[in-house]
Amino acid sequence: MDTAAEDGLACHDQTKPPGSAGARQVHEFRPINALPYWDVIGDFIRNAVLDAATRLGRPAEDLYPAVVPFVLWCWQTRGTPLEVPRIFRWRVLEEFIHRGMTEYMSGSRATHRSTLTLVVKVLNPADVRPDHRPIPRSRPTEPYTSAEVASLYGWATSQGTARRKQDALALLALGLGAGLATREILGVRTADIDSRDDQLLVMVWEGRPRTVPILASWQSSMRQVLQETAPESWLFRPGRTSATSGQITDFLQRARTHLDVRPARMRTTWLLEHLATGTAPAELLRISGLKNLAALDKITQFTPNMGAITQSSGFKKTALTRHLSSGL
Repeated sequence: MDTAAEDGLACHDQTKPPGSAGARQVHEFRPINALPYWDVIGDFIRNAVLDAATRLGRPAEDLYPAVVPFVLWCWQTRGTPLEVPRIFRWRVLEEFIHRGMTEYMSGSRATHRSTLTLVVKVLNPADVRPDHRPIPRSRPTEPYTSAEVASLYGWATSQGTARRKQDALALLALGLGAGLATREILGVRTADIDSRDDQLLVMVWEGRPRTVPILASWQSSMRQVLQETAPESWLFRPGRTSATSGQITDFLQRARTHLDVRPARMRTTWLLEHLATGTAPAELLRISGLKNLAALDKITQFTPNMGAITQSSGFKKTALTRHLSSGL
């Protein structure tokens, strides 16, 4: 799995009033994956999160995405009683990171560990902290095949409401069409889409500022989304008031699809398509926000399995490797 925003365990706060000021304002939190067990574990999680949020001076919604899967795993898999001193322990946290998150990318595991570390510190300060075991490096994220991309487009256009269809198309156009990472997708507003000589471009402002041309195959979808989205609003899920972790996962959870819809795979697919069609390395570094060619090296192993995307351009792994090593 990928980042916390994509791990299938994001949480949704349904009733926090706009502009509310403290973590104690969150009353009706409802996680999607843990919902069948919420009557049993909900009060324990809510009280622990609100207590930790108050002590840390952080919004409760920042803690839920890590605490919910952690407590669910402790209670359901490990059989640990719902008691703060029994669950919020360093040894249990490390066991969860290494045994309960084996399907997660290393970045997601590190993010969860960081959040849970803060929670354990304030909820169980007397517990003795062991040495961290290093998190193993993740395998490179696999790209989508041409058939999988077609399935994703079919999924997007078959959403149950017009708004969900626009959101799904925006997600694909920004991910597969512009190679944006999760946080970048969440940060794009309608005004950030520019048109030059009939070419649509995305202006990314934070993190890795750059201008990214949208692939021709996704221009039509992006134009459709723009026609239905108000100026200055967020392009993906325009009704939200901020860009926070879990919003993409929350959207995908409600779609209840069996497809593996992940911005990380979209970005890898986008990178490989540019390489396969001959985009110069210096240009690809510029529009992707990557700092060096070594970041591209690890994905060349996927080129033989890319279906029509790679085969149509005649690229083989050896040719792509030469392309990467040709320098700037």
